[in-house]
Amino acid sequence: MNPAAAEYLLAFADDEHLIGHRHTEWIGVAPFLEEDLAFASIGQDELGHGIALYDLIVDDVDHRPFTRAPGEWRSCWLVELPCRDWAEALARHWLYDLAERHRWEALLGSSVPQLAGIAERALREEEYHRRHAGDLVERLLAGGSGSDDARRRLMAAVERVLPYAVALFEPLASEPAALADGVADRSSTEMAEAWRVEVVEALAARDVAVAWPAPIEGQVGRTARSPGFDALLADLTAVFRLDPDAVW
Repeated sequence: MNPAAAEYLLAFADDEHLIGHRHTEWIGVAPFLEEDLAFASIGQDELGHGIALYDLIVDDVDHRPFTRAPGEWRSCWLVELPCRDWAEALARHWLYDLAERHRWEALLGSSVPQLAGIAERALREEEYHRRHAGDLVERLLAGGSGSDDARRRLMAAVERVLPYAVALFEPLASEPAALADGVADRSSTEMAEAWRVEVVEALAARDVAVAWPAPIEGQVGRTARSPGFDALLADLTAVFRLDPDAVW
């Protein structure tokens, strides 16, 4: 695989890996048991998607993803955020999974061997992720019946998280070469616009209007890490560092 295609897929793999890790942080502390189970299951799926992508581009999937310096990661800041507030975690889950569908669909006709099959399987699982997030967001934004406070909190969370979500589609410098090689069939700009329309229409259906933000500064090219990334990486690799030679 050429370096441009590998970097393109690395960015997606890193996003899947880290969003899966962030989801698992809610196990045992989500607002109710059903969400403990849901986030555990969704996080496991995302981690599996990340492994499937890593397996296409690295020789040792048990070690290489964990032994990189921060500057070698290509994750977006959205998946690096702690999101300690439940409303923010839900907003991120909803925004990310709406965006993720467009990213997987762009790989269905990929020139990379095995990638189309991975995308097909991922899209089947992602349908349940979107349904989970969408149903919760729909119910909370509906308001009324004593839930007006929940509506306000979720709307505020969406506004806080959205600038990071917009940056998810900031293209890598190598993207034109990756697209020319056939790794995907649409650009980040095209996917970003389709996703923007989807988000705006979903919010408008519940009488929520948002001022579409610019991407958060510092994300261009996915080469810079967010301020809290070092702590995240230390947590992510804590078990790995106990025995780096172990085979998982």
